[in-house]
Amino acid sequence: MAGEVTVPMQAWGRRLSDALRAALESGDLAAARRLAREGDGQARNLAKEYSLMYRGLGITIRVLLPLLRETAARADASKGAAAASEAASLVHRFRSDLAGRMRDIWGDPAPASEPPGTLDEEIARTVLVLEAGEARFEREQARLADEIVRAIEAGDVARTRTLVDVKEQGQYVPLHDRLIRFMAESFGWVLRWFGPGELLRFHLATAEGQRPGFEKWEQMSAAEFTRASAFLLKQHMGQVAVREDGEKFTIEQALCGSGGRLRLAGAYAGPDALPFVEERGPLTLGQARFPVYCSHCPIWNGVAPAKWFGRPHWVFDEPARPDGGCTLHVYKRRDGAPAAYLDRLGWPGRA
Repeated sequence: MAGEVTVPMQAWGRRLSDALRAALESGDLAAARRLAREGDGQARNLAKEYSLMYRGLGITIRVLLPLLRETAARADASKGAAAASEAASLVHRFRSDLAGRMRDIWGDPAPASEPPGTLDEEIARTVLVLEAGEARFEREQARLADEIVRAIEAGDVARTRTLVDVKEQGQYVPLHDRLIRFMAESFGWVLRWFGPGELLRFHLATAEGQRPGFEKWEQMSAAEFTRASAFLLKQHMGQVAVREDGEKFTIEQALCGSGGRLRLAGAYAGPDALPFVEERGPLTLGQARFPVYCSHCPIWNGVAPAKWFGRPHWVFDEPARPDGGCTLHVYKRRDGAPAAYLDRLGWPGRA
């Protein structure tokens, strides 16, 4: 994503599949084929459109899993065993659900059922499922992309549309959503058992495990980083638009495709409801109540970069809204973030 920005800013929030759908709608099959084969200047091609995000989520979860074990191990004797047992059940359920979705998507036969194991055993088994799933996902996305090109070349617009929907809504979205839900459940487990202070530590440790990616972002210009951010955010299947003024770029998510979609889907209600963080601080950007999944954003994209680089990468404005929306800014000057925002982060180095 680094390098000269050549794609118009108004296209930064548009996914490749949607650009291809628009070409089909206009009857421009040559453009549709070119998009599928050569991409749109953002996604490399249709086969690779969602691979970066899918692998990235897998990397995050592989960082997160051992932190669950470390967190459980720090519990006092009165609750350590129970906390570890619940974490093992959480990981087991995730692994079983993810494997089940893969079987449903790809039509594989179900293996013999496996009883839940210890937390260490469940973590090891889950890593294997993630690795196998990522390899299979890339193969299947490439296969469908080839089928889409053949359908375009045959002039079969209806089949092309169906295959694009299968590739995106039939394969990627169900897997993406279960990965996101597991992250949210893990954050919720930490919050319920250990409280906001431990959740803050957990988020910082998870960010540290992904620091090389943040360091690449730190080398980008503001425009390059905004484009990379929009690319990341739209891969969560929300609605993303970018605008610019003299001091900053603004990314408007009319629907945040991860935290916002979780909230609108009812993830914070019912018997398996995710919790809210109900203590003002960096996790909530000073708000009285904040969805637990969304609490990682001010830490990963604010507190951690401020600690490492002396500035937040994203500056949130009315984050985690009840309508699923979220607005963030990327300032052009390194010192552009408002002082009041840095105070809400508890920015390292500020009194």
